Amino acid sequence: MNKIICYIIVSVLLTGCIYPYTADIEEGEVARDLVIDANILLGNTSYVSLTYLQPLNVGKQNYGFAGYPQATVYLEDENGQQYNATGNNGNYQLNIPETAGGKFRLTVNCNSQVYRSDWVVPVAPPEVKDISFSADEDNVYVKLSMQDNGSGSGYATVQFDEIWHFHTDFIRSYYYNPESNFVGMLIKPDMSNYWCWMKNKSPLQKLIDYSSLGGKVDDYVFHVFSRSDGRNLDEYNVRVKVWNLTPEQYKYRKQLEENASIGGNLFSPEPGEVRGNVFCESNPDARVFGYVNISRVATLSKTLPSTYSKWHTTAILTEVDQEDWPKYYGMGYLPVEQMISQKGGTVVGWGHARCFDCVAAGGTLEKPLFDDEPVYIIGD
Repeated sequence: MNKIICYIIVSVLLTGCIYPYTADIEEGEVARDLVIDANILLGNTSYVSLTYLQPLNVGKQNYGFAGYPQATVYLEDENGQQYNATGNNGNYQLNIPETAGGKFRLTVNCNSQVYRSDWVVPVAPPEVKDISFSADEDNVYVKLSMQDNGSGSGYATVQFDEIWHFHTDFIRSYYYNPESNFVGMLIKPDMSNYWCWMKNKSPLQKLIDYSSLGGKVDDYVFHVFSRSDGRNLDEYNVRVKVWNLTPEQYKYRKQLEENASIGGNLFSPEPGEVRGNVFCESNPDARVFGYVNISRVATLSKTLPSTYSKWHTTAILTEVDQEDWPKYYGMGYLPVEQMISQKGGTVVGWGHARCFDCVAAGGTLEKPLFDDEPVYIIGD
């Protein structure tokens, strides 16, 4: 007898009640229960994730791997306007104009089946009042203040982008000639790639329950970084995006967040999923899980100068014997500056390029912009 692998899946119904759901997948069976997770933000690049239901703590070799869902995905409004998504292998994106109105529903054509969401009315965003900063002895805290803007939701999601100016740990004062295996001092230190810009987008969306706070949130800490972090060296810019959720959407996202704390991520069906507002139109008996969220977004940006900087490098240069110089050079190392030798006296320490070249460390010489220019793809 084949072993039965079971899930406990939370079902979010229109009533907002949560019930346990058990999905049985036999060992060796290829799972084909589709999971649709769509976060549609009007006026912003939005993402749709398609995956297959997977048993908890069981490797793909034990139940068969269904591969990545290949599908056509589009969003339509109640007037028949269609917005086509681009992408493949279960990852799709689309852009809906901020001015679009009315109700929307998502359609996914996958495995010869037609999946749809319920018709969804976009949720109005809260009003973002301020972004503020504070610090203690060790950390900088980035805080958000907002209030409900008449939607009466009481639940919100926060996502942020950040751009900062930083420099490398060291300034290179030496060069290496691989032909003669010689290390010499530069005429002047190489600072060509000393300062750079770094850009980062928060991979997670933070959930806020302010339903019991009278529709107002003050000084909510959504980001923390060390005072010795490179974000404090010169200029730090942060932009928040905030959108409200319905109570049902919040419960769904909260369940995913709890799943992610066990293992996985917000867009993974492990270790369990919830039934949401999606269904299979072509086969009512087919199981499908997930939620389509559609919201309008409020944004705000703020700049922090190097007020709280306590920067110090923790990088350590490497002492390299002369016979090993060619090997380290081949691994991307170069001589950087004088250091105390373990054998006594001083020696030229070697470091990887990321220690003295901010581009090699992932930065850019030109200041980047926040992503604000979506391309709209409208179907026939």
